[in-house]
Amino acid sequence: MTPKEFSQSLYDANDDAKHQVIAWLEERGFMAWVNEDQYGIDVQALRMGKQYVFEVEVKHNWGDGGFPFDSVHFPLRKNKFAAEEGAWFVMLNRSRTQMLLVSGEVFRESKVVRKATKYTEDEEFVEIPLSRCIFRDLQGGMNR
Repeated sequence: MTPKEFSQSLYDANDDAKHQVIAWLEERGFMAWVNEDQYGIDVQALRMGKQYVFEVEVKHNWGDGGFPFDSVHFPLRKNKFAAEEGAWFVMLNRSRTQMLLVSGEVFRESKVVRKATKYTEDEEFVEIPLSRCIFRDLQGGMNR
């Protein structure tokens, strides 16, 4: 397995996606903030006394249409966050007009696959069927 190396430029280009997710959460009654632990999950939140955490990423090969693949893949290295209370994995499309959400429970139940990416040769990913994902249109509130 060849894990993806950290890229500061990719991180910097996508880091503000956390703030978009925070704004979306706050519109829904959450109190949310960026996690101060730079190695921890991206966003922490509270709603009606319950804690939630959100790991956020941007999928650059997901354009403005529907999700272009049969399943969604999250790097297995993010599995460390799946067991946290109220854990969610969030993926935004490249223009940040659409969002996909996966609960930590679904993440933990999903199978692991190996695949090559443009950054790695043989990386492990958690493969989640689209039927287990929640989709939100960030421009019009439409659900899929």
